[in-house]
Amino acid sequence: MFINIRDFGAVGDAVTKDTKSIQAAIDHCEKQGGGTVLVPQGHFLSGTLMLKSNVNLHLDAAARIVSSLEEQDFTSADSDGQALSDGQGSSALLCARHAERISVTGMGTIDGRGELFLEPEKQDGDYVLLPISAFRPKMIDFEGCTDVLFRDVTLHRASSWGLHMTGCQRVTIHGIKIMGQLRAPNNDGIDPDCCKDVHISDCHIETGDDCIVVKTTQYGAERYGACENITVTNCTMTTHDSAVKIGTETHADIRNIVVQNCVIRDSNRGLGVWVRDGATIENILFSNIVIETRLFSDEAEIARPLRWWGKSEPIFITAERRSEKHAAPGIIRNIRVDHLSVESEGGVYLEGSEDSVIEGISIRGLKLIMRRKSGYPGGLFDTQPSIRGVFQHDVPAVFCRHAKNVSFDDIEVVWAGEPNRHWSHAFSGESIERLSLKGFRGGPAQAGSSAVELKDVRELSVEGCKAEAGTGAFLSLERVNPDQLFVVGNDFSKAKKAVRFTDGSEPEYFAAANRMPK
Repeated sequence: MFINIRDFGAVGDAVTKDTKSIQAAIDHCEKQGGGTVLVPQGHFLSGTLMLKSNVNLHLDAAARIVSSLEEQDFTSADSDGQALSDGQGSSALLCARHAERISVTGMGTIDGRGELFLEPEKQDGDYVLLPISAFRPKMIDFEGCTDVLFRDVTLHRASSWGLHMTGCQRVTIHGIKIMGQLRAPNNDGIDPDCCKDVHISDCHIETGDDCIVVKTTQYGAERYGACENITVTNCTMTTHDSAVKIGTETHADIRNIVVQNCVIRDSNRGLGVWVRDGATIENILFSNIVIETRLFSDEAEIARPLRWWGKSEPIFITAERRSEKHAAPGIIRNIRVDHLSVESEGGVYLEGSEDSVIEGISIRGLKLIMRRKSGYPGGLFDTQPSIRGVFQHDVPAVFCRHAKNVSFDDIEVVWAGEPNRHWSHAFSGESIERLSLKGFRGGPAQAGSSAVELKDVRELSVEGCKAEAGTGAFLSLERVNPDQLFVVGNDFSKAKKAVRFTDGSEPEYFAAANRMPK
């Protein structure tokens, strides 16, 4: 069955509210057993629409569904006794509830008119635009749906979350474009929340908040359980937050996530993994990704009501309590990062906590160029939402703390262009059990300093590494047991010293086939 919404009274003049006409077409299509509801050329002003089982909502290339700006045009979707699933926004433009075999296709546009919900974008700078009012509807909110397809459509300027799916299964999102405001708060791109078997491919996403964020909200976790079996391939992303984020909401487990063959540019963070709410995140693979990040704020931004999270980290993995009153954050384990090309102002950040040691982290084939881009001073770590929040800290190219079974293989660190005074070591690690550095190449940002600074590391293996000119000691070790130190096949010739123990001692440790400083 093929139904044109104009046959049900839709006008498409961007003035007449066509909500009832479009909904009548969808309802009729469902009652007839399903089919395609065509949105033809025109600008169709609408409030909340409810997609039904066996219905394909198809937007012609010149078609546009345009969000109303009036709150009374948006109805809450009944869902297990709660008005709307968790997430930014108390209503949505396009909804579906426990529907099967539904799709949104075509080269047309769904326009959230997000710029009209925020203060004018006239001010200079990168800070977050403030909302004019509390009312900011989601663009799309699907819950409990099965066999879902989004293909080719453009989602333009959502006022809050763009495409939020809670408890959905067998979802395909292919070739869509999400064109958000880069300074708009909370306008996530795609949010699989407690979903299973989701495939996101060949999409272009520009947002102020996270481009793709895999999460398990409390609402979703109570009803649908874990989020698992998610693939993201061949996407291009730009954001003032994280391009791909796993967490922060972790009320149920998240597992089996693959992100590959993507390009991330002009973003605040690249790839992020957060655990905060007691669940387990495991079996995550990031591979073949180009990442370009920069700073979008400095310490002065902390005083603003809304602010960006992140300090230009290409990789960000963190397990920490939300606040003093929250329980232990949960578990992060078995994260694999393979073949990344990175240019950034901030370093790779891997940190667990005494409550939750991150485990089984492997990074291989990383080229990391540290380059100033924004003009912001840096010199900060940002672990929001957390007990510590934003705090001052030197910035190594790679930082790792409270971790177990961590390996770095074929890593190259390059300090390029004008140096930042906060940049420090090529690698800084603390409280790590079983650390392997293999084929690590890089020197310190500040000449004469150590390339690799380690404290409280147990079972340390350093193999096939190469010091760069200007290196003081390649390895600076504090509270590292020499009986658990394995140093083999390294080229330390350009360093002033191969290994320095900070207490001034020179103990014996296993060393073989190293090219020592002259």
